[in-house]
Amino acid sequence: MNKQAVIIGVATAFGLLGTQAQAARIHAETAPALSETDTYALETAAAACKDEDFNALMGAMAISEAVRLKYSAPEITVVKDGTTSTVASGDYADFPIGMMDYYYVSRASMQAWDSNPDAELEYLDMEFNQSQYNQWAVEWQHVRFDGNSEGGDDQGEIVERFGEPAVLSFEPFDGCWRLVEDFRGQG
Repeated sequence: MNKQAVIIGVATAFGLLGTQAQAARIHAETAPALSETDTYALETAAAACKDEDFNALMGAMAISEAVRLKYSAPEITVVKDGTTSTVASGDYADFPIGMMDYYYVSRASMQAWDSNPDAELEYLDMEFNQSQYNQWAVEWQHVRFDGNSEGGDDQGEIVERFGEPAVLSFEPFDGCWRLVEDFRGQG
């Protein structure tokens, strides 16, 4: 149970909340304000669900923790090096994918770059696979590009893949999808 739920629960138990308006006010006071990026990403995610566009939902998750929280199962199965654990969605702080300039990058390198623009971004190769039951598996792996653009703004060709391939799994839920598993190798 989060702090906000405890505050509202205690206030209700002691009769301190007489109306729903008071409950809403307490909720608003304890909820963190959303950034412009989070607001935009949540709108993008809602449109992606309406349009059944999983790729757009994934892009929104890559730029916003608020989207990742909203579109995750209450508990996420995490498999790392052959060890399986279950993590509450609110405690899952290891979402591996970020996005910079329309390229998928590791979230860790994106956060390092936010602190120091000289930090090197770790690019990811992504593959989206849909099952006949509308489940999605997002396979990803670290890559290096040759940097030889063909006149555009691309990174060129992949010249190296490194690290273990990994998979994020999503299931259909409530007219959209939600993250249910983060699988990163057998060890």
